[in-house]
Amino acid sequence: MATLQQAGLTFVRFGLPALAPFMRADLRLSLGQTGVVLGAFDLGALLAFYATGVATERWGERRVMACGSLITGLLAATAALAPSATLLALLLAAAGVGFPSSQVAGSQAVMGSFPSWERGVAMGVRQAGLPVGGLLAAGLLPWIASAWGWRVALVVAGLGCVVAGLATYAGLPDGSREADGGPRTALHSLVGVTVQFFKSPPLVLTTLTACLLAAGQFGLAGYLPLYFVDTFAWRPEDAARLLLFVHLGGIAGRMAWGWVSDRWFGADRPRPIALAACCAAATVGALALLARMTSVPTLAAASLALVAGFTLLGWNGLYVTLISELAWAAGAVVVGLSMTVLYVFTMLAPPAFGWAVERAGGSYTAAWLGVVALQLAAAVTVLSVRRARRTVAHALEPGD
Repeated sequence: MATLQQAGLTFVRFGLPALAPFMRADLRLSLGQTGVVLGAFDLGALLAFYATGVATERWGERRVMACGSLITGLLAATAALAPSATLLALLLAAAGVGFPSSQVAGSQAVMGSFPSWERGVAMGVRQAGLPVGGLLAAGLLPWIASAWGWRVALVVAGLGCVVAGLATYAGLPDGSREADGGPRTALHSLVGVTVQFFKSPPLVLTTLTACLLAAGQFGLAGYLPLYFVDTFAWRPEDAARLLLFVHLGGIAGRMAWGWVSDRWFGADRPRPIALAACCAAATVGALALLARMTSVPTLAAASLALVAGFTLLGWNGLYVTLISELAWAAGAVVVGLSMTVLYVFTMLAPPAFGWAVERAGGSYTAAWLGVVALQLAAAVTVLSVRRARRTVAHALEPGD
């Protein structure tokens, strides 16, 4: 059920990049303005992650997950009626408030159900819901937008999210945190948890790693279709379908990197994350080199998109597992704090990428190379987590 709920939310979240070429043409947006619209959803998520963690500790995963899906789905469908880019961005920001429910509450549901040596695969399966939703969005929404317009496609995405939320509420056991009339983590301790978070080198370094990696992930998901439209004169609907292969790669990557972590690295998370980051850097470098070509064969573009999804989308499950394991009993709150910081980067990444392209006169090469540098920096920071853990036995002890 956690995977289904994640897929419903990301049907909306990753539906936005798939619809970006259609929105851009209809609303006459610049690349930077397109990035602002894409980043608005993440602004709403950014503001809600911490509160979602607190809500999960108080009311349990089931209620939070179902409510999150309903909020995102209904407001995304409403956003389709927006007459201007400004109102569209505001409504998408409001829709984003429901998105953290899968990342925070859904992750806690998985963490409490599996031992450490199985969590990598289990979290990878749950996190695979993100590219599954993206795959559905990339395959279905451009087709709907071509036939009936992007507004109808956005309504379809919102209604799909609502259905996933209702199914989650009906099918997920009630895992309420309230054992004796009070939340598992008392509200008076939340300030202490926040202070401990920022004083813990492993938690800070893990969060920084995720921020660096996310710049590549959201640059790819937000601008790969536009890259092929602007550089190789692909039709928008054909370019948007490259996201199908990105998300297929992401599904395989999230499960595969989790399996590698559990089986090859003995439940160690930092080393496979570093390996994934290095592979991602190489893949984005290949994307940058494509600009030297006058045209790109469809098979080559699809293959590169598949590999890009495997590497740039594959690390998320390991990050959530690592931050949750470091957090101990305050898991939901700490995951919410970490993702609040993370989503500052995800919110800024699309407009920053678009700004870099515009500053380069429409060339995407410098922006892609910037992503390469960030992926390599992430490999360095995540390996520092292992050294920090030798000094700090646990980031948060139970009862802190």
